[in-house]
Amino acid sequence: MSRLIKKRICPEHEQEYIAELRCDICGRAAPHPEDSYPWSDGMYEVHDVVIELREGTQYPEGGAGEETSFDICPECFKECLIPVLFAMGAQPRKKNWEC
Repeated sequence: MSRLIKKRICPEHEQEYIAELRCDICGRAAPHPEDSYPWSDGMYEVHDVVIELREGTQYPEGGAGEETSFDICPECFKECLIPVLFAMGAQPRKKNWEC
């Protein structure tokens, strides 16, 4: 995973933020690492790739576990990961979304 985490000092506290985010496959830097959609190029574009596994336990009073994730750019997701999944027989679920 290629993330550069830095700390900034705000008047009332210190805060961590993602200063750099790179694709784990091709090494390309995300144009906006701090944004909700770091791989988006424009103000109105949405490019969001989420590949993670969360395992653990959860109870009414709380829980804990481990998260495994990869930072992958949209191009590598489409050009590298999808062909591998298709070759393994996986079929994606596709759905339209709107805000």
